[in-house]
Amino acid sequence: MLELFILLLFAGEIIYLVYENRRVLRNRAKLQHVVYVNGIRGKSSVTRLIDAGLRAGGKRCFCKTTGTLPMTINTQGAEQQILRRGPANIREQLWVLQRAAENSAEVLIAECMAVDPALQKLSQQKMMRADIGVITNVRLDHTDEMGGTLSEICDSLCSMIPENGVVFTADAMFYPQIAKNAAQKGAKAILATAENLPAQAIDFDENVALALAVCAHLGVPRPQALQGMGHYCKDPYALSLHRLPGGALFVGALSVNDPQSSEQVWHQMKERHELAQRRLVLLINNRRDRGYRTAHMLLLAKRLKPDEVWLLGAAQKAFARKLQKVGPVPVRCFASADELDLAADENMVIFAAGNIAAEGHLLMARVREEGDALVP
Repeated sequence: MLELFILLLFAGEIIYLVYENRRVLRNRAKLQHVVYVNGIRGKSSVTRLIDAGLRAGGKRCFCKTTGTLPMTINTQGAEQQILRRGPANIREQLWVLQRAAENSAEVLIAECMAVDPALQKLSQQKMMRADIGVITNVRLDHTDEMGGTLSEICDSLCSMIPENGVVFTADAMFYPQIAKNAAQKGAKAILATAENLPAQAIDFDENVALALAVCAHLGVPRPQALQGMGHYCKDPYALSLHRLPGGALFVGALSVNDPQSSEQVWHQMKERHELAQRRLVLLINNRRDRGYRTAHMLLLAKRLKPDEVWLLGAAQKAFARKLQKVGPVPVRCFASADELDLAADENMVIFAAGNIAAEGHLLMARVREEGDALVP
C-alpha cells in the first residue's frame, strides 16, 4: 500500500510538472520579447529605464523589479507592490510571466531575483526563457553564493545568458569574459557605452547607456527612449538626497551594497553637490544574514576615511573593533533609527550605506518625514 501511495505521489508530481511547463510555454508564446536583467548594482534602475524607454516608443510593456521592494508596472503604467506570504522564491517569476501574458504585453522586462548561479540558470531556461539578457556590471557582492573573486562572480552572472540570444552589458572591464560566456551559448554580446548622453542626469550614465542600447535593439529611436526615461518611475529606495532640519545633507545610498559602487556614488555626489568641505559621517546599516557585506563595508570605511562612523543593525561591536585597527575614528552605535540625531548643522553630510533592510527602512521613513527631498 505504501509503495502504491508513493507511486501515485510521484505520478502526480510528474503530471503537475508537465502541466506547468506547458503553461510556461503558452504564456511565453504570447510575448514577443522577454528582457531579463541581471548584475550586481543597478538592476532595478536599468529594468525601469528600459521599461520607460520602450513605452515611449509605443511598446506594450509589463515590468517587474525585485530591488528594495518587489514591484510590478502593468501595461497601463500602474505600479503595484508584490505582497509575499513567505520568503522570496524564484517561482514568483512564473507568476510574473503569466501576469504579463494576461496583460497582453508585447515585452516583459524583469529583474533576475536569483543569486545562486544554478537558480539563475534555472530561472532563465525553465521559467523566463528570455531572448535578451542584460548584465549591468560585475562588483564584489554575494560572495557566499557567487564566488570570492570578481571573475567568479562574472561567470555566475553569465548563467542567465539566453541560448542563441543577445546579452548587453555596460561593464567594459568584464565585457571580454561576458562575450566569451555568451559565445559558448551561441549568443551575441554587446557593450553599451555612455556617449553623447544628455547633460542633465537621468540616472548613472552607464545605466542610461545600457537601457538605450536595449531600446535601440527593439526598434525604439534614441530621442523617444530618452524622453520616456526622463520621466521613469524610480525604485522606492533608489539613491536620494535630503536636507535635514539642521541643514545637514543626507545621502540615502542604503540600497547600494558593495564597496566599489558605494565609493563611486559618494564621489559622484560629492562632486555634483560640492560636499568636499563638509564633515563626512559614514552611516552603515548591517544585516545579520549578510556577514560578507559587513566586511565589505569595512573596506568602504577605509577608502572614504570619514570624520565619524555611525553604526546601525548587526555586528556593531565587532565592526567598531576592526575599524579602530585601521585608524582612530570616532564610532557611535545606535540600537535603532529613532536614536539618530538628524538635527546636525549644515557643515555635515551623512552618507548612509550598507543595507536597506530592517532599520534602514525605518531610517528612510524618518528622513523623508523630517527632511526635504532634493534632486540627486
